[in-house]
Amino acid sequence: MSRECVAEEDLFAEVASPAVSEEGLGRFCRRVLLRLILTWTILMLLSYQFYLLNEKQVLSHPVEAFVDYTGLAVHTVTVGVTVELANIKTFTDLKPQLIRAGRLMGVPTDAGVLDARVESDGRVLSWTAIDRKDRHNTIMGTITESGMAQLDMEMTDWGPDAKIEDSNTEILLVGGRFGKVKSSRTQVEGMLDLSQDVSPEKWVQTLRLVDLKVTKVGSAVKMQGVTPDLAQGRKKPVPFTLSLVPDGPNKGRVTLSVENR
Repeated sequence: MSRECVAEEDLFAEVASPAVSEEGLGRFCRRVLLRLILTWTILMLLSYQFYLLNEKQVLSHPVEAFVDYTGLAVHTVTVGVTVELANIKTFTDLKPQLIRAGRLMGVPTDAGVLDARVESDGRVLSWTAIDRKDRHNTIMGTITESGMAQLDMEMTDWGPDAKIEDSNTEILLVGGRFGKVKSSRTQVEGMLDLSQDVSPEKWVQTLRLVDLKVTKVGSAVKMQGVTPDLAQGRKKPVPFTLSLVPDGPNKGRVTLSVENR
């Protein structure tokens, strides 16, 4: 029997069999339905992520949300982290930790100034240098009189392109390589247009304030408080300081500092 005859008989058998036709149609409908459900789910997730980004609910550092809300023109972003060091007793033990921290932060080993000194509360070894991204870095190791050692790393970036969340993530990842993180901090400074209705008190009205102290000297305003809304986890209350100092007739210098413990 020729191949053409066999093919025709198979085709005739498939068409003549209602069970085969119904089964094939069912599979086709199920595939189409699954693809529609999958496409709808992906579109819903993308839409929800877009909504959250617009509302600043997730994927945004709370200090970045403050900058966006106030329209602050950022000049500097400073981030820092303090880490407990184990098995460090002398400068000989401490120096390799500083060099390693600088290398992880992108500082050339031959850059900057290394300084050792004795203070009232212990011995301090510090390294100040500019990294490969032109950021100012200060790395300080301390051994207290009681024998406790810690490493303090601070990084300052300049200009409107300074990334608050990226800088925080970077410094925390570096700090976590050395030991338990005791605290971290974020400070942003910039200029604000005062020709519009600007009131620092309004900026904090939407925060869940645990404590707030307001000090005014002339046109300058300084607020110190505690809120969970400026914390990186947005749960545990953290202290913050917010100041506005006029700089010319229509400009004001704003500084916001937040410490996560």
